[in-house]
Amino acid sequence: MRRSSSRLLLPAAWSGAAVLALTGCTGPVIGLLDREQTEQDVLTIRTDLDGIDLDSTRFLAERDGVEYFAATPVDGTGAEGIVCLLVEEGIGVGLECTPLEPGTAGPTIRDSRATVVLLPDTFDRASLTADGFELLHPNLALRPAEEGA
Repeated sequence: MRRSSSRLLLPAAWSGAAVLALTGCTGPVIGLLDREQTEQDVLTIRTDLDGIDLDSTRFLAERDGVEYFAATPVDGTGAEGIVCLLVEEGIGVGLECTPLEPGTAGPTIRDSRATVVLLPDTFDRASLTADGFELLHPNLALRPAEEGA
């Protein structure tokens, strides 16, 4: 199983952003959200996530006991075209929902350990890797805090 024990509780303020924007008839900016949910995509923690469609969560990556997921809000919340980045660690979940434009890096998440950026499917990843980011998933890049801001 991919779950591992965690040493630290995810601070409530640690949250990130991600997003789904529709581009005409071409589909979402993050196509991963179009596929069926698998067992790996299901969050362990299912509390304090009001407004999130728990059937929409999709696993992106895991690093040092922290798991990263993309998700969409519950239908009917007025959040059409939005997707959320969820960060699950131990017994805590951080989450933020904001728009993302095709070809533009998504909102950046920072804490004392790392900077994480959500990426649309069409993005020039070379610019991030040149800045010290590692691609954990085609839609997620991470740079350890010691690498700079």
